[in-house]
Amino acid sequence: MYVSRTTKPGSSEEEARLAALKRYSVLDTMPEMGYDDVTRLASFICDTPISLVSLVDADRQWFKSVQGLPIRETPREESFCALTLGTAETLIVEDATADPRFRNNSLVFGDPNIRFYAGAPIVEPGGEVLGTVCVIDTKPRVLEPRQIAALEALARQVMTLLELRRTIDDNARAAAKMQTIEKLAAVGQLASAMSHEINNPLQSMTNLLYMADACENRADQQDYLRKSQEELARISQTVRQTLRFHQSSERAVPTRLVEVVESVLTLFRSRLEHASVEVKVNDTQGALLTCYKSDIHQAIANLVSNALDAVNGRPGGRIEVRVRTMSSHSSAGQGVRFTIADNGCGMDNATQGRLFEPFHSNKAPRGTGLGLWVVKGILEKHQASIHVTSRDRGQTHGTVFSIFFPLKNGCTA
Repeated sequence: MYVSRTTKPGSSEEEARLAALKRYSVLDTMPEMGYDDVTRLASFICDTPISLVSLVDADRQWFKSVQGLPIRETPREESFCALTLGTAETLIVEDATADPRFRNNSLVFGDPNIRFYAGAPIVEPGGEVLGTVCVIDTKPRVLEPRQIAALEALARQVMTLLELRRTIDDNARAAAKMQTIEKLAAVGQLASAMSHEINNPLQSMTNLLYMADACENRADQQDYLRKSQEELARISQTVRQTLRFHQSSERAVPTRLVEVVESVLTLFRSRLEHASVEVKVNDTQGALLTCYKSDIHQAIANLVSNALDAVNGRPGGRIEVRVRTMSSHSSAGQGVRFTIADNGCGMDNATQGRLFEPFHSNKAPRGTGLGLWVVKGILEKHQASIHVTSRDRGQTHGTVFSIFFPLKNGCTA
């Protein structure tokens, strides 16, 4: 049973009620059909010229939906609806001129000349009353029990709409937060890959310059300086290629995927060499693929990084990349098929089932669990599909990621 509470402005109870109202972010929003349908039904069921979805703010009552009045709010001190706040019970005023609470109300002796009022409270799950669904007439009248029950049902429906609104807003905020996390994950992965490629040549340069400075033989000194220049050029190439792809994301452009693959492999070159991983690239792509190059670069970099992690430390590690055009006669239709396969450790069925879930990683503690989730989002943006097969037992083990980019549909902005 609801316990009566004070609604005195400034009281802790009223502050809690106002906080509950503001959590729904509905005040001063535009009209919406769902709420307008409620007021239309309320007027129809109760046969009244005026109906409102009224929300009681600190110093006003504001109408999310209004039928029969040209205004959107009135002062709270004139509000009939405010009397429901402390009881959460439906308020019925059959003749306002005969009710001492309202006979001096300006809404009674002036426009809109209220005589009849019935308001069913809008109660949020915590028990706070946010306002009412109410009906108003300019003549005294009596509602039947079935009409009162219908009015109360409409008030519950408004609360359902407000809860739905809050859920949508919460989901939008969560999606925005997830998008930020996704971007940070992508930046982190890019930084990690670049650090591998830049750190090794920087160390080599440091050693070469030290040896050149300590060397007394002119020919050897020149050789050390030449090699240090080569390492510097290698750093410059890595940075230049990475920026070239990540600065071209504004529009989709016709692309040969092998160019993106080669750029990614350059980014991972030192790690591949250090791990003694053999890489083979087979390119038979005919038609160009219109895509967002930097996004595809990011996706392929994720897949190469995963493949490298899978084969790292295993003798005879291999990664094979294949790009080919599929004809319109193929089962998938016309498009470009990108495949990356490794002979690494493979994955069990449970891991495969959760591959594309955010924050799920089998690389803990260093994995974020966002890489393949990011890849999935990029592929959806391009209307592409991805298929994974993997074995973690027996003599043949490893993983194959196969991606199909349809040429007919293209990518979506």
